Amino acid sequence: MPQQKKWVKLVSSFMVFSLLAGFAAVEADSVHADAVAVTTTKFSDVPAGHWAEKHIAKLASQGIIKGTNGAFKPNDNITQQEAVALAIRFIGKESEVKTDDAIVFPENFDVSTYFKPYIILAFEDGLLDRDEEFKLADADPDTAWGTKKASREWITKLIVKTIGKQQTAEGMTKAPISFKDGNQVGAAYAGYVNAAVSLQLIKGVTVDKFDPKGNITRAAIATMLSRAETQYPVAYSGQFTAILTGKDSASLKLFQDGKDTSVDLSADTYAYRFDSEKAATLDQLTPNTKVLVVASGSKALYVEQLDDEQQVEKITGTVDRVLPNDSKLWVWVGDEPVAVNYSSATTVTDGSGKVIPVTGLAADSKVEIARDTYRSKPLAVSITVQSAPVNTSAQGTVKAVQTTPATLTVDNAGGSSSMFNVSPQVDVIWQGQILDGGLAQIRVGDNISYEVKDSVVTKITILQTSSKQVRGEFYSASSDGNTIQYMTVGTSQQALEAKFVSGTVDVSIDGLTGTTVSDLVKGDVLDLTLNDKDQVVAIKVVNRQVKVLPGATIVSYDNDIKALTVKDASNNLVSVYLSDKTKLDMNGSSLLLNAVSTFLVKGKKITLGYTESKAVFVQFVYKYSGTVTAINTNTSQITLQQSTGYPVTVPLDTPYYVEIAGKTSATLSDVKVGDTVTAVLNANQDKVTTLQVQTVKPVDVYSVDLVGKKIKFKAADGTFYDYAAASLGLTNEKGDTLALSSIAAGQAGNLYFTGQTASSFKVLNVTVGRVASVATDKVTVTDYNGNAVIVPLSANYSVVKNGVAGSSASVLAAGDRVIVKLDEKDRLLITVNGGTAKTFWKYDAASHVLSVKKTSLSELNTYSVTTATKITQNGASIAISQLADGDSIVLYFYRDTLVEIAKA
Repeated sequence: MPQQKKWVKLVSSFMVFSLLAGFAAVEADSVHADAVAVTTTKFSDVPAGHWAEKHIAKLASQGIIKGTNGAFKPNDNITQQEAVALAIRFIGKESEVKTDDAIVFPENFDVSTYFKPYIILAFEDGLLDRDEEFKLADADPDTAWGTKKASREWITKLIVKTIGKQQTAEGMTKAPISFKDGNQVGAAYAGYVNAAVSLQLIKGVTVDKFDPKGNITRAAIATMLSRAETQYPVAYSGQFTAILTGKDSASLKLFQDGKDTSVDLSADTYAYRFDSEKAATLDQLTPNTKVLVVASGSKALYVEQLDDEQQVEKITGTVDRVLPNDSKLWVWVGDEPVAVNYSSATTVTDGSGKVIPVTGLAADSKVEIARDTYRSKPLAVSITVQSAPVNTSAQGTVKAVQTTPATLTVDNAGGSSSMFNVSPQVDVIWQGQILDGGLAQIRVGDNISYEVKDSVVTKITILQTSSKQVRGEFYSASSDGNTIQYMTVGTSQQALEAKFVSGTVDVSIDGLTGTTVSDLVKGDVLDLTLNDKDQVVAIKVVNRQVKVLPGATIVSYDNDIKALTVKDASNNLVSVYLSDKTKLDMNGSSLLLNAVSTFLVKGKKITLGYTESKAVFVQFVYKYSGTVTAINTNTSQITLQQSTGYPVTVPLDTPYYVEIAGKTSATLSDVKVGDTVTAVLNANQDKVTTLQVQTVKPVDVYSVDLVGKKIKFKAADGTFYDYAAASLGLTNEKGDTLALSSIAAGQAGNLYFTGQTASSFKVLNVTVGRVASVATDKVTVTDYNGNAVIVPLSANYSVVKNGVAGSSASVLAAGDRVIVKLDEKDRLLITVNGGTAKTFWKYDAASHVLSVKKTSLSELNTYSVTTATKITQNGASIAISQLADGDSIVLYFYRDTLVEIAKA
């Protein structure tokens, strides 16, 4: 290689003028921008929807690029000298280019005369390293350095240095390059390629190929420079940021530098959003967000919405008065009067969505006001009437009903909804009767008429309902149980009523299970639930309780008069009569009364349920279920508190077995006080042969086989459980039975075991999101679908934060990410998701992979980003493209899935 010659700069205005005059027509038209006002050009060879249209439009509006005869030539490869000129213009330093200087470069460093001043400035400002570039020119003497097509790795280094990210690049020199052809990137460019990818300035030509030696097109460098503006903002002529306050087909209304202004729109105005590469319509620009505007005079050339964060706040209050002369509205917010300024641009809508004048707001109307946060004196953007003083009568369908506070929301015939407060003395009438319970009798979906006085509902007449509850005293029932007669209770005039009974009627009596209409006796006070066909679908006896004696020992049984005498655990005698209505159960099978005498043998154990002297049921004991209250290892006895409230103490047989799900060779030492167990008895009913501990495992549904009728679960420890659906009871949190078809993979729930046998599965409602507010009686959570979920705080709940469990929601704060569900004991559990702090490196949009910087060689540093993953900053959504190399982020996961990336 010949010895590199020193470059020489000679000041000669005459020489430069001569050289420029001969060269300008050759190349300058493609990159040179003169001092005239910038005008937007719709390039003939950049069709709508072109992948780089947005970036070309912005740079053209800013005067960084121009076309030739209306064409941009997006697919032409750019030369090295052209790229340098673009870089100088991009950083706003074209005024520093000294066109009256004459420059002599080394013999092999051939640059077109027009571009020599740009190259000198690039050397002086550190955009290029002259020694490095001279060596490159010497290595390729047959190609002029200036007109050489710029390679992708060379242009990448130029852009990274141009925006001042050289230190970032140097820190990433030894980092692996995330492309299969990364080993083809020159050593002098490796760090710059890594930095450019992490800053999202450039992508690979494919998902896994960078093509470092390949040429770069004019469209590609326009895209790189446009993206680089987020890292290196420059105040271009006519460019500014503002808040978009309004818009119409002719102009945009803006708030800039503390005052209102506007720019005109035309057919040549480009409009874009931060989260899309495609041109946007005016309707897609969100008011009260930050926008970038490039204008020529009063004409907007380029407009881009920079984020989705509306700079408004919302307040709710009650209208006190409107002062039209002052353009001011006074509202009560809580106990404080608040003045709200408005303007002619403020939109006011009533409860039906109809636009009304501000003067149409009535005193005592409840309103929601959205007002801006960017003015020194905020203006109302919109005022929405939530409710106003109303005196009316109407009909509608119940949309929502709440008893505390008492409110009713009705869907009206015209499609609008109305919400009203409800008087504590409201009359709820159905079929001419005033119902007990008032508002509690109203159901969602009921068709009603209602009367409102001073915005308060005072009377509701149920026209049609899906279910209703009445109270009556049982009189009789038909022999087939299809009809029931009762005397009305709680009305001014008692009357005998008759109702048809649904074939699926649910009858409940405290202390009994499996009850039917035949178990009712005259004098029972009933709560009857009726459906929309006026049929009885549920009956609850409210004045009678069946007394239960568990583990009673038979003393005698007289088969002639059907009289049974037993003694309880305290040797107290109880005598009852059996009848055809007495339920006789032997290991789940029913017995006939005339066949029971052979089993009612002195000394046998039974569970007896009775009312007064009548036996309601007799169960022959073969097992006890309840909560362990004591274990006596000396006497080998165990005491259980049964669900009926009665304790029972039974000895353990020799041998006996202990069954616990997931544990082999369990012993009595594995059974603890407080455990729920089933004690299976021997044939003599006097000793326990097997203790089956009831356990619960939190699981996720792994798969559902509707054809084979199977369901597979996965526990947190990775254990799988596979069962036939018929062997499990499937329910929701309310206890409603679910069909297998309603179970889906991914659902969370509790799997219940009795010993080693799974008995049921309960699907749980899980809320994952961000705490919006905390009160003494509730927590409001905004889930990742944007829904506000109100979590009532019952008497028994727990909160886990930083690994510490507590019983108070006071440790929660707005912004906490939480997982809300029931625990294994059906108690509300709120777990704070602390997240994992990381440092952002890069994001590969093609593979949807997020990379963070490693703190150790073995650390996992890549994560899959799904379409459901939220990217936020201060609670507001942002685009993932707004994350930059070195940003502090927090990753939040739920069930090993990345649900949120929060920028600090």
